Amino acid sequence: MKITFRGAAQTVTGSQTLFEHNGYCGLVDCGLFQGDKSQRLVNWRPAEDLKKIECVLLTHAHIDHSGLLPRLVSQGWRKPIYCTPSTKDLLKIMLLDSAHLQEEDARFANLTKHSKHSPALPLYTTKDAEEALKLIYTIEWNQWTALSKFVSFRFLRAGHILGSAILQVRFDLEHSSKLLTWSGDLGSGHSDILRDPVHALETDFLVLESTYGDRRVDIAGREKRLGEIISKVIGRGGTLVIPVFAVGRTQDLLVSLYRLTQRKEIPSTPIYLDSPMATSVTRVYLNHINELKESALSADLEAALSAGSFFEAITSSEESHRLAEASGAKIVLSASGMLQGGRVLHHLKNKLPDRNNGVLFVGYQGAGTKGRLLQSGIPVIRLHHQQIKVEAEIFNIDGYSAHADSDALINWVASFSKKPQTIFLNHGEPLAQNALAYRLFQELGIRGLIPQQNEVFDLAGN
Repeated sequence: MKITFRGAAQTVTGSQTLFEHNGYCGLVDCGLFQGDKSQRLVNWRPAEDLKKIECVLLTHAHIDHSGLLPRLVSQGWRKPIYCTPSTKDLLKIMLLDSAHLQEEDARFANLTKHSKHSPALPLYTTKDAEEALKLIYTIEWNQWTALSKFVSFRFLRAGHILGSAILQVRFDLEHSSKLLTWSGDLGSGHSDILRDPVHALETDFLVLESTYGDRRVDIAGREKRLGEIISKVIGRGGTLVIPVFAVGRTQDLLVSLYRLTQRKEIPSTPIYLDSPMATSVTRVYLNHINELKESALSADLEAALSAGSFFEAITSSEESHRLAEASGAKIVLSASGMLQGGRVLHHLKNKLPDRNNGVLFVGYQGAGTKGRLLQSGIPVIRLHHQQIKVEAEIFNIDGYSAHADSDALINWVASFSKKPQTIFLNHGEPLAQNALAYRLFQELGIRGLIPQQNEVFDLAGN
């Protein structure tokens, strides 16, 4: 078995790992590269392994793990994509939305003539996304499925977002078989909605995410802190803009906002969810209650996740623009979570110059993203090719992270009944990866390797 790290190598984006064994070749995840221009340009490169990739095994629906599937299809690829049933339901929403954004970006570039390309083209189209969706095959949890005579796989619950999976690939050697496991993005175990990741596994090799490999996330009092920030901004008549990821973070935040509202711990104020995708995704959550915690299955959950109960869902772009231009006290949840595009940018253009307003980050902001720039205290930020002065107060709450932190990652690996002899750290920035590699060796005695982009490892030959 050989694995090649095509993406998410010393970065938190573009997850792609090629695996090859006894003539069979597949790809684990096919994620969009996000961040600065140098990373985004990687998306335009032709797929190096297009002709030999026989399948894609998808750990979950987040765009940094799935968002290049339509690009693969646009280059002529037509092979199976395997994922869990709820991941498929999310992909129907997310890939079409991603394609729409690609088309809108190209349209806007041609309208404003700011692109050096004439005409500017989308990375992929809605038709490409629709073709990708036709290739999806769903696999139930914990069901071993053969890919070839020598390779099979199964999905186990990862608890990161709905449908997110730990992937195990079993590959047969001459006189034995080995297990290779991808953590995917591992859940924090702190979601109010999703069941926790599966523990007590066994594996010979592990590809482990390391997004929060250098930090501990304190969830204690996260709801109280959320209420304090809301009260502060609303109390001075401002708008609180919360950039959200449509899947996972939005749903946990809605539950917390519902509780704070019911307990009257925040001022009475309008709450808006300005993300049609997040609204659609929220409905999908209610269709997969087998993945939700028993404690979450109540009438309150449906009320918390249903538009019109205590929040208003904004649908049309005209409504969104009017909301962005409106002043006054309110809470606006809008995508995208790392400010890589979407409606939230219009809200920020209007709200950042006013010190009465606030912006609250509740998720990881990758290096080079506008979210990271705002967190770092940048005084002026470029949005839609305009220089916007930053006067609004910037807040952060780590406790809503959907990623396992350093302690949770160590504890998850420590729970393995047969521990991996080697761990490959991906989906993390170098500081986080080095910190996690140090802990893995010092506390568990396991080597943590940090692959470079396109680095190849032969597991059969160790």
